[in-house]
Amino acid sequence: MRKVKTLSKLNASKEKSIHLQFPFLQNVKENINHGEMGQLALSVFDHWITCESEYHLLDNIGVIEQENRNQKFLSHWAAIFDVTEIFTLRYRGRWPQKEKLVIKQYTDKAGYLAQCRLKMGNSPFQFIIMPEFDCLYMASWDDTNHLYFNDRLKAEPVLSLAKKSGLHVLEYN
Repeated sequence: MRKVKTLSKLNASKEKSIHLQFPFLQNVKENINHGEMGQLALSVFDHWITCESEYHLLDNIGVIEQENRNQKFLSHWAAIFDVTEIFTLRYRGRWPQKEKLVIKQYTDKAGYLAQCRLKMGNSPFQFIIMPEFDCLYMASWDDTNHLYFNDRLKAEPVLSLAKKSGLHVLEYN
């Protein structure tokens, strides 16, 4: 039985096009600076968790509740795969001297969803690029993910899919 390839290499022109569309791509991935990009949060919560009295909602929750939260995100990731081409970043080479950032395209839904599953040790555990919707989507460990966009109107389909999956859109101040 032949193993299905989850990621494929891009041709140079497609990779260059994505870099031009998202000049702060590496910065967003490394959580440094997102330039002029807009930012929203997609969360299982309908509001920001800011008071100490609500911190218990972030951890020490039951297994069933965590599975329900994870399923909402997984449903959203799957819906995104079904409507557009998605890409991600990988580092290749020896760090730090020969390290190179490369863009890969997801080609297998099952492999992609396996990489989307919650991994508490890795933050962010998923980072995708959606050129069609002019946005970047970065997962986080705290049941709130981050969407960066150049044009909010173009990103609306991603937000609509989030709502259908039971997630809430939170605005940054």
